[in-house]
Amino acid sequence: MIVGIFLGLTAATFQSLSYLFTRWFVTTYDRSAVPLLIMGHILMGTLSLAALPFLWPSSMPPPLSYLPALAQATLFYLIGQSALTITLQRTQASRLAPLLGTKVLVLAMISMVFYDTVLSANQWFAVLLSVTAATLLSRIGGAISPGALAGIAIACIGYSLSDINIRRLVLTFTDLSLAHATSLGVCLIYLISGGIALFGISRKYTRTMWVHAVPYALSWFAGMFFLFGTFATIGVVYGNIVQSSRGLISIVLGVVVARAGFVTVEQHAGAGTTIRRTTAAILMITAIVLFYLGKR
Repeated sequence: MIVGIFLGLTAATFQSLSYLFTRWFVTTYDRSAVPLLIMGHILMGTLSLAALPFLWPSSMPPPLSYLPALAQATLFYLIGQSALTITLQRTQASRLAPLLGTKVLVLAMISMVFYDTVLSANQWFAVLLSVTAATLLSRIGGAISPGALAGIAIACIGYSLSDINIRRLVLTFTDLSLAHATSLGVCLIYLISGGIALFGISRKYTRTMWVHAVPYALSWFAGMFFLFGTFATIGVVYGNIVQSSRGLISIVLGVVVARAGFVTVEQHAGAGTTIRRTTAAILMITAIVLFYLGKR
């Protein structure tokens, strides 16, 4: 359990960094998210291709046992990632990232309807607290536009369906260690994603743009290794509650970035904002503890 929590918090940190790098890219290049999606996934696909020879096991399970989960994890991931990246064009990462905490509720509903998962009263209360904390954090600084909310909703649904299939995919590799199965799963998904991204490549993408896409690609790619391990270790719903800490991490990083003078990426926050964010942070931590107690 402790290992899973550590993996989840580390994944949340890398994801929070990737959100900031996304904002930096889109504010630098006329708020365009599509080039970053394409270049970033080509870069991650290239890294996956380079790593696969070292990760490919001596014997793979039957293709039909893992290909459906691989295809669905990739498809739903691309839907969620595209929605989030496009939404980040016009909204600060510290405001959007907390809303992704509502993915916990989506996952809980999917798990109950399709996988006959039964959550205890404590776990349901933890889910609701996590959603409440995410809502409080997102409303700081004014209401988010309907378009951004729609983008987050699509992202949450896409990510949720992808997360469920990620766990299925990793657990398919029964003969491999957790670290090996996780790394193989990451590389397979991002190799396919990078191959799809090749169809959108353009000569308009300059060398400088490619260089500026590297921080996003590296931070997101690193986060996925930890995230896959989290889901395989402690499950999708609890893993996402731990991962909800990315909202708080994004806020802290946002303050640091704003004070460093990068106001086009993140804006300054006042004392009242800090108090409300602290309240939401306590709710989020309480949610994690309650969900853990509910599993015992």
